[in-house]
Amino acid sequence: MSSAEDTSPAFQVAPSPRTGGVGLFATRMLSRGTLILSEAPLFTLPPTHTNSTVLSALSQRTREEQSEFFTLWNAFKAPHNGRPPLLPALGIFATNALPCGDGPESAKEGTGWKTGLCGPREGVFLQASRLNHSCRPNICRWWDPDMQEMRIRALRDIEPDEELCMSYVGVDILQARAERTTEIEEVFRFVCTCEACSLDREECLESDRKRAAVRRLFEEIGQCGKEPTLGMRKVQLALRLLQEEQLVHYEASFSFDAFQFCVLVSDFANAKAWVRKAWEATCNTSGPDSPAARTFKLYWANPRTHQLAGVLPRMTLSGPGS
Repeated sequence: MSSAEDTSPAFQVAPSPRTGGVGLFATRMLSRGTLILSEAPLFTLPPTHTNSTVLSALSQRTREEQSEFFTLWNAFKAPHNGRPPLLPALGIFATNALPCGDGPESAKEGTGWKTGLCGPREGVFLQASRLNHSCRPNICRWWDPDMQEMRIRALRDIEPDEELCMSYVGVDILQARAERTTEIEEVFRFVCTCEACSLDREECLESDRKRAAVRRLFEEIGQCGKEPTLGMRKVQLALRLLQEEQLVHYEASFSFDAFQFCVLVSDFANAKAWVRKAWEATCNTSGPDSPAARTFKLYWANPRTHQLAGVLPRMTLSGPGS
């Protein structure tokens, strides 16, 4: 990648005009797939935790780290919709914790702040926890179980001084703007003013339509196992809509769907092209050493090893560039 020879810091913490707080901002051009940050958690806890367990874990850190922990945002410091505030340490942990483990995430997930299907532990990070939300994220996160670090990568090319934003979990960014903003305000207690949520009325309606179509296509493609030609058309449509909505972190999932349609009908040339696309997309989100990337690379080498190979009569479908 273009930034491989550049050893200068990829980001800095700076005030975020959009949120009124702070965020992480690119200090130089970051190409798609760039590893922006690898960070070990300050500490981790099981998903069920209390103010006492947070304070106990925090007591094992240095005074400087403790002080920095208490500068992180606390979304739960005031009553909200009849619910009482949380004590400071617990509120900060609940606001900023990220899943640290190989929980049952699918290729369609793994881009959010916290997942409903999280790993066995959650951790707080002094840098990654300062990432703000966008319904058009330009970065994604992946927990590296071998290195025990959170990896942050660029989903697309990022300009210098551009804020680095991910999508908070619990937030289904394929929902319409009204549903997303309601959910964000209820769960995270702020009003989203990201690029997607700041579109004018007509642009917003068009964006909502495209996101709803992508969401629908996830379901429809799964029902096309006996109609690979139809399924392929739906994959192509989904990928076009994702590009238009700048939601490229779903590309690997749809590309792998296309690969499976091709192996079903023994179109191994196009199957290799599609699984290569899935591999490239996964390298850009979770890196070449992630389990999904390794699996895709194996199928790229020999698509005939897939269990669906040759199940349907032979035919030629289409490749990624068609």
